[in-house]
Amino acid sequence: MMTSRFRHALKVCAIATAALSGSAHATFIQGGDATSQATADSILDIVFVIDTSGSMSDDIAAIGASAQTAVQNLSCPNIDCFVRARFMSIVGSSGIFNESVTSLVSSAGGTAQSNSSEDNGPAVIDLINFYNWNNDAVGAQKYYKAIVTIGDEGTENGAPVNQADYDVAYAANQLAISTNTFVIGWVTDDPSAGVPELFKTMATGGVLGGYTFGDTGGGYVQQGSSDVGGTTVQQTLEDIICFAAGGGSTGGGTVPEPGSLALAALGLFGVGAMRRRKAARSV
Repeated sequence: MMTSRFRHALKVCAIATAALSGSAHATFIQGGDATSQATADSILDIVFVIDTSGSMSDDIAAIGASAQTAVQNLSCPNIDCFVRARFMSIVGSSGIFNESVTSLVSSAGGTAQSNSSEDNGPAVIDLINFYNWNNDAVGAQKYYKAIVTIGDEGTENGAPVNQADYDVAYAANQLAISTNTFVIGWVTDDPSAGVPELFKTMATGGVLGGYTFGDTGGGYVQQGSSDVGGTTVQQTLEDIICFAAGGGSTGGGTVPEPGSLALAALGLFGVGAMRRRKAARSV
């Protein structure tokens, strides 16, 4: 019988072997907290897509420094998951986000709706339509797909937030619901007026801009580029992944109140604490 310490060692080795790049600046990272894809309870395809305008440079650097460790050193509280994470810009490239949604759509022979670095809403639509979502779950395994859209301005061509933002956010919200795609809104430090409510509503539902949005099964978090209330960017990444791999809000995750900081959003304070207890039991 294997000891828990030996099982953990096997898990770390398997996850490290699964990674497609040893660099923290890879656009595609495989990992999770299952020993292999075959032994996972759930399989998650998750795309982190970011606004690469100048105001986001510190956030891009912070995510790039934490991404590989976050994906490959998970310990989710109630699920053993296999994760395929991609880090993409909307237009252009910056740091870890060195592959764009517009180039993805073009290579697939499509026409991108996103044409500005701050087109978070159109980017969600493009990713749903053109990303290579690969539901290869077998048996009792669950399969989930999620888009984490990251920014500090509107969902259509930046600030100010206006009716065009509401229109495209609603279109993205409805497409996500119809395709069972979780949308998770991540608003960074010093957002423009109206942005937190816009990103949260696009992901989790509500009434805004004359539309009644539905819940995509995703969630919302507002956080800066470093620590907010003691919660690091790496912790944010890990908690988002565990939340989505566990079925998002449809799997029992807690959807936050608007404006909640330091990962009270997504109920992720609880996720982190439960994960730490799980890790302590395995030693």
